[in-house]
Amino acid sequence: MKKLTYDITINKSNDIVFNKLTDKSVYPDWAKAWGDGMTYKGEWKKGGEISFFDNSQGGTKVILEEFEPHKYIRAKHIAMVDPDNNEKELTDDMMKKWIGSLEEYFFKKESNQITKLEIVMTVDEAFQEMFDTGWPKALKYFKEVCEKYIGL
Repeated sequence: MKKLTYDITINKSNDIVFNKLTDKSVYPDWAKAWGDGMTYKGEWKKGGEISFFDNSQGGTKVILEEFEPHKYIRAKHIAMVDPDNNEKELTDDMMKKWIGSLEEYFFKKESNQITKLEIVMTVDEAFQEMFDTGWPKALKYFKEVCEKYIGL
């Protein structure tokens, strides 16, 4: 397994950054880096399961092993899902390599209105190119979502 790290500084408070990351209504706006029509089902809480998927190819299911609001999230990938959110049989090596991957989010308050969001992926090296392409795009979109938000 290989650790891959991606980060971005966002000119918004830690609260806004955290709330936008877990806000289903804006998820498609930044997750479009992974594909069109992205959504999720599940609950943001420790021990909660969440499926992230699109309406054509499906996606992945995680369990939130750690969930500290506004500080830290650790998700472990536990299954693949189809577009209807049903678990899929692991039919090939890539799917099998994906299961057990970790995804961590660190919310670092730089000041009252500046937050550094750091993503650490622990994955098989076969996924490095996908994330080296996808995460920078997703973080750029996510920064735009956060910084256009006007509110407390």
